[in-house]
Formats: sequence, structure tokens, C-alpha cells
Amino acid sequence: MENLPGWCPIRLHLKVWGKYPRLVVSATDFEKLDDLLHMVIAISPEQQQHLTDYLEIRYRQGELIYGIHISDRALLICLVFEWGGRQVHFVDGADGEYALAARDLKARLNA
Repeated sequence: MENLPGWCPIRLHLKVWGKYPRLVVSATDFEKLDDLLHMVIAISPEQQQHLTDYLEIRYRQGELIYGIHISDRALLICLVFEWGGRQVHFVDGADGEYALAARDLKARLNA
């Protein structure tokens, strides 16, 4: 029942959010953790191939190690302390992509 006031406008594509979308963006975690950059990005298949090729070349040259996992959807996890106030949001792939990308990274580290 608590989610119903937010669910209806989203499903009906109503623009009743005012400044809230900007708050969500500013409260979304995007920082580096443990000297690693974690990110979820939305790109085209062509951009995905270009990025993967770039990462692979740099990996083979010994310049970086990466982990990657591709998904067709994302998940926004929200911890809201105050509506319109203190909150934090985390973005991940819908199938736990950070964990799967970490497994890919570990495989490269062990190779």
C-alpha cells in the first residue's frame, strides 16, 4: 500500500513528480568502492561491442583488469528516510549483475 501512490503515476505515465526525479539522480550512489569503479550503463549493442573491445585491448596490454555482465534491464533499490529528503538509491542489473561482473573480474585476475 505504501508503494501505490508512486506506482500509479509511473504506470500511467503521469508527470506529477515535480523535482523528485532530480532528487533521485542526486541521491543515486555512483562512487568508486575499494579502488574499483562500479557502474550500470544503458548503451546500444554497437556501443557495447566498442566498449568491450576497448576493455579487452587494455586488458591484454596489462593496463587494466575488468569484469562485465550484460543485462537487458536494471533495478533501482531505494532507501528513503524522508520523502523529498534524505534517501539513497542503488542501481544494479535486474539479475544481480554486479555479482556476475565480479565473478568475471575474478576469473580475469586468476588467468
